Amino acid sequence: MWKRLFGRRDETETPAPPPPDAPGGDTRRQKPASDPAMQGRLDALRRRRDMAAYDLERSEAARRPDNAWRERMDLLDQSLATIKADLRALESEARSGSFPLPETPVTSINVNPREPVSVEFTISAEHFRWEEEVDWDQRGGPVVRGLLRQRTGRAAALVPAETPPGLRDALARHLEASTSVFAHDLRDRVINGEPLPQEVTLADLARPCPECGGWRDWRGHCDACAARAFRRQTLQGEATRIAEERDAEEEDRYKWAERLPVARKRLADAESEIAQIEQR
Repeated sequence: MWKRLFGRRDETETPAPPPPDAPGGDTRRQKPASDPAMQGRLDALRRRRDMAAYDLERSEAARRPDNAWRERMDLLDQSLATIKADLRALESEARSGSFPLPETPVTSINVNPREPVSVEFTISAEHFRWEEEVDWDQRGGPVVRGLLRQRTGRAAALVPAETPPGLRDALARHLEASTSVFAHDLRDRVINGEPLPQEVTLADLARPCPECGGWRDWRGHCDACAARAFRRQTLQGEATRIAEERDAEEEDRYKWAERLPVARKRLADAESEIAQIEQR
């Protein structure tokens, strides 16, 4: 529900009441001033009276137990409760399953630094190869893209046969991403003049994550933990926004409630001056 909550209307300024001759306005016949020279003053006072009456009505509404501000704050409170429940559910989610991979060595690692750069290696019977994509600028010169495109190799073939059925697809997706991360790391190392890693195994591409129970890629990144952190940040940000919106609603209600004595006096003063002019 909190995601569908309307945005807060800005009520810091007093909307002007409809003019007497507007549809829905005060259509009663206005008594003209007995002195034509006072007609402008009388019209101005009547507009001031209408504004004061509107302020008074709003101020009285702000002091009633049931009011529009309270209704919006109740909706915001419900939204905050929903977000807090979502956060509790997020923190209590069951750890995802994991499955250890064998220490199958990664062999035949080769990085060709000449454009287009290529990276290749072999795991078990699968040979993987990536190449940088080449484009051409308008002057005809080669433009080497920063990303590698995989040409050969099936990460799904590396999933052990004894992997539980419920984890096979998730592990295949992880290995597909982790082999790509590994290829990009190899490319970057050669371009930066750094040594290639030694004695890399398949298990290094999918180490169990101690935080969530899933897998970490070659660089130690866990997609499941990152997704959970993003959800947590989104929920907390929305909770902060709604709490601020609720505080603003209460502040606006309090402001109007405090205006009540002033609104009463303004209305009484305007009506008194109008009466004096009309009685002349």
